[in-house]
Amino acid sequence: MAAQDSAGARTDRGVEAIQLVAGAVDLGLEQAEGLLRRMRGLLGRSDLPGLAADGQEELRARGELLLGRFAPASESHLEAVARRAAAVRRPAPDA
Repeated sequence: MAAQDSAGARTDRGVEAIQLVAGAVDLGLEQAEGLLRRMRGLLGRSDLPGLAADGQEELRARGELLLGRFAPASESHLEAVARRAAAVRRPAPDA
């Protein structure tokens, strides 16, 4: 099966698929190269332990926010105590 490219020439679908995969690989390698460059710069910093601690705190805070957004909210301790106290004070209904 053949398709036409922007110049009007017919190209094979297999060649097109290979070109797409090669483009995706090139993009991934470019991103990995940038990451390695940033990591090399990061390892040369003198405040690396403090930076790591800040990163850990940031991740913990993000996790707390995410769980607060999606996890069911737990009942407040004082609300639970107040409900128990109210239940104890209520007189039993006469049958």
